[in-house]
Amino acid sequence: MTDVAVVGFAQAPSLRHGESTTSGVEMLVPIFQQVLKSTGLAKDDIGFWCSGSSDYLAGRAFSFVQAVDAIGAFPPVMESHVEMDGAWALYEAWLKILTGEVETALVYGFGKSSAGNLRRVLSLQLDPYLHAPLWPDSVSVAALQARLGIEAGVWGEKGMAEGARPRPRPAARCSCPPSPPRPPSAS
Repeated sequence: MTDVAVVGFAQAPSLRHGESTTSGVEMLVPIFQQVLKSTGLAKDDIGFWCSGSSDYLAGRAFSFVQAVDAIGAFPPVMESHVEMDGAWALYEAWLKILTGEVETALVYGFGKSSAGNLRRVLSLQLDPYLHAPLWPDSVSVAALQARLGIEAGVWGEKGMAEGARPRPRPAARCSCPPSPPRPPSAS
């Protein structure tokens, strides 16, 4: 079997609330530049470009097509998109390399929260005839699932309350970067 390795990685910062709206192109261009620089590869060295994103959750039809603009129009490239996540895109690229069709691939997953209210957008995944017309938001659906689990005896109220209780993370075991200092509260 052909050896396949991940030789570079780059990631945009995850922001809960941005100060401006960015398109897929605006997010991806600096990331592509960063990963190509860190690997020493040029755009022409990439045999296959594969992306994964969810246009449905983004609320933007065919937004992956716009993201291809971040690659550039010339010279033409072999590219593909999966309407999933970056893991599925990685799988497709891995298969292309294993079959010998390409020697290198640049895989990227991207996305933005929906332009709509996420609680409402998630409810659009429900049955369109029975549930969706009721417009339950995702929190209401989770509450119904919890109630059904309690009534079916799958779990109890005490166990659910314990699971929802906030817990401090032991700093010695946390591999996360430290949280930024919080501004003093205005009292």
